[in-house]
Amino acid sequence: MKVITYDRFKPGVTMEQIRPMLPEETAHAWRLWKKGIIRENYALADQPGVVIVFEVASVAEAQKYLDEFPMTQAGLIEWFCLPVIAPLPLESMFDEASLGRVAMPDSELEGAA
Repeated sequence: MKVITYDRFKPGVTMEQIRPMLPEETAHAWRLWKKGIIRENYALADQPGVVIVFEVASVAEAQKYLDEFPMTQAGLIEWFCLPVIAPLPLESMFDEASLGRVAMPDSELEGAA
């Protein structure tokens, strides 16, 4: 399963507290990435923080990895977890009229040559 996680600085935390921890924080993320545990990593566009997508068996497993981050252990950030799964086949929710509106030749499907 994928677990999308994002962090927030705890109230009162400053960049002066964060900056010295960045090398080990990012190295920890890189180690998890190289193991295939982290699949995607983003910076938040509108505020400090990151989004990490884990490939794990459960939210508890993702939380275990998050708890190992140095800034988490130092009590500077908190994490939020969103478990996600692949959506149901969307076409199974369509009625006949909807199926007719979305029908397309196989040649237009993704992967068609």
